Amino acid sequence: MSQNKYSCLFDHKMPLLSVIVPVYNVEAYLARCIDSIINQTYSNLEIILIDDGSTDKSWSICEAYAKKDSRIITKQQSNSGSSVARNTGLDLATGDYIGFIDSDDWIDRNMFQLMLSFLLKNRLHVVECGVIDSKSFKFYFDIKKSSFNPLIETQEEGIKRLLTSNNFSVWRRIYSKKIIQDLRFIPGKIHQDVFFTIDVLNKTKRQGYIPLPLYIYNNENESVIRSPYNTQKMDAKDALYYIVDQTKKYDDKTKAIAKKYLLEGLVNHYNPLFFHQYLDKDYKHRNLLKKEISEQLSIKDGNYSLFSILAKILPCKIYGFILKFNALRIRIKLMLFKR
Repeated sequence: MSQNKYSCLFDHKMPLLSVIVPVYNVEAYLARCIDSIINQTYSNLEIILIDDGSTDKSWSICEAYAKKDSRIITKQQSNSGSSVARNTGLDLATGDYIGFIDSDDWIDRNMFQLMLSFLLKNRLHVVECGVIDSKSFKFYFDIKKSSFNPLIETQEEGIKRLLTSNNFSVWRRIYSKKIIQDLRFIPGKIHQDVFFTIDVLNKTKRQGYIPLPLYIYNNENESVIRSPYNTQKMDAKDALYYIVDQTKKYDDKTKAIAKKYLLEGLVNHYNPLFFHQYLDKDYKHRNLLKKEISEQLSIKDGNYSLFSILAKILPCKIYGFILKFNALRIRIKLMLFKR
């Protein structure tokens, strides 16, 4: 990516950006992450590494980097989860702007330069960039050749795009400290990013969006979100209901998209339990989810899908049979396609 191509953006005095990185047992990926931050074309950074009680060599790696780069601040805490680690970072941050990076991911070297320049030029409080997963990274340089068309979205446009593309992750944005200084992450929440992001967008009238894939998401490393389904993940249902509650002030289309998002989320909790029946031997969770799906489904609002309708009208055991049969059909089709 040529910096000259975007030179029209680089006409502002660039402020301090605090980059918060929660760290937990990522010794295999941590150096790559930190290197991608310290080698940014934008250098006025405060890099805050919060070790959340790692039991591998992660803390040693943090300390080694801090000795080499004076911009790096390190802090170690007992294992409390990424929400608390991010909050610790927010308490320490002194920058005018804040960014978050997950310690197993990495970023394009021009990411902060492009995002901050666009934010400042357009007097925004929030700007978001595109993301690419690590398995698709071999195509990354071809993708970056696509035209650079940054957008400025209204509050409703931003919310709608978020709901249709499921882009709630906080690490894909930078924020003015002014807009998030009274916000914190909720300890113990699996989908903590949903609550934080909705609260942020409800406080800003406009946000920037740069559709270049500047953030590389590591989908080869297992985490709570990426790990196989378990009953702990059902606690994330409250994030779905929070979205519906917090979008009531918007137009009918936005509210309908939020309700559809809720319904699809409930179905996505319902379906895995049929493939992991040991998690719900007495059908307690499935019966509750079936009831919630039935309550939320509305033919009139058009927020339904085929499986949401089937989940409502069919007994659990019959629905489970159809679900498994469909999964088998798809698996056989893929096998035949690969031949």
